[in-house]
Formats: sequence, C-alpha cells, structure tokens
Amino acid sequence: MTYANRGAVVKPHPEPPAREIFLLKRSEGKHGEGLGKTTGWIHRASLKMKNVKMLAGVQYVRIDDEGLHILHEGKPKLLAVDNVVICAGQNSVRDLYDAGSERNGDDAHWRGETGGGSGCEAGD
Repeated sequence: MTYANRGAVVKPHPEPPAREIFLLKRSEGKHGEGLGKTTGWIHRASLKMKNVKMLAGVQYVRIDDEGLHILHEGKPKLLAVDNVVICAGQNSVRDLYDAGSERNGDDAHWRGETGGGSGCEAGD
C-alpha cells in the first residue's frame, strides 16, 4: 500500500466480472434499502462496480432451456442464463422450484423453510 494520497485513499480499480450477474427481487424499491444507512449504499456500490444488474418489482414466470423468464415493469423479459440461484426470503414461493424439480429431478435443490413453518428455517 502506498500512502502518497491523503488517507491512502485511491480510486478503485475493480477487476472485470467473470460472468454476467442479475440480482432480482419481487418487491419494489432499491436493493438493500432496509439495511442501515451506513450499510445499504456500500453493498449497492460494490455490486455496481462488478456490473451486477439489479432489477426490482420482478415477477418470475418460468425457467427453461432458454433461461429465466420474468415480467419486469409489465413487460416479459428473457434472461439468457445458465445458472439460477433463488434466494426467496421468508415468504416462500415454490412455483419455480416445483416446476424445475419435476423436470430436472435431482438437479433442483430446496433450502430454507422446512415443514409447515412460515419463517426461514435451517434444514433440508
């Protein structure tokens, strides 16, 4: 580290991302807006530096060989992705998982809520 600048602060030079990443959420508003004032903005900034595409107000339609089909701002969109990680939070919506597990068998895995609980629980 060099201390040529005040406070050793230098302009960041992030490495280009290894792949294209989408961060989607069903609710409206900024990603991380529920985090503390000193937390949310820095997480969004680090994601932005890696060119993560953040979309809010998304409705998930289906996953197939073409990718992830969504509705965003009332318009259908196809995200041509080869991997999907669903972090569904505490309000489970299993439609995509159920459809994928029927089609792909052991390639689909569910994590989180177990049994009839309404919260996000460890297990499975």
